[in-house]
Amino acid sequence: MAGITGSALWLSFGGVELDTDFRDFGVDEEIGLVDQSAGSDANRTYLTTLKDGTSTSSIVFQSDNTQVWDAIVPGTEGTLKWAPEGTAANNVKHYVNAIVSNRSQALPYADLVVIDVSWQYSGAVTDTTCAA
Repeated sequence: MAGITGSALWLSFGGVELDTDFRDFGVDEEIGLVDQSAGSDANRTYLTTLKDGTSTSSIVFQSDNTQVWDAIVPGTEGTLKWAPEGTAANNVKHYVNAIVSNRSQALPYADLVVIDVSWQYSGAVTDTTCAA
């Protein structure tokens, strides 16, 4: 199996494409665990509970494109979509309902302005295949 680089990533939130100016994008999924050990158990055993997930991204701020900043206002809910290998036919695409939980913007004196954004998933991630 061949490896991939992140340069082909396609990323969208609420219908606004974020991929052309991204620096990184991360996905974090987890499941809750409940300790069901008791009595004379010598080892802990667990039950799974609810799944959860978040995503984060760093996006280069472009002065002529405030559409990105406006799309990621904290509390905004929408569909977060990403395709790690781009949107060519048969590539995998993921999507999930998500809520912007945080955005920040650093304005360094002599460096690039970058926006950081975090999303909290609100539902299950769905995987599909990009159409031709």
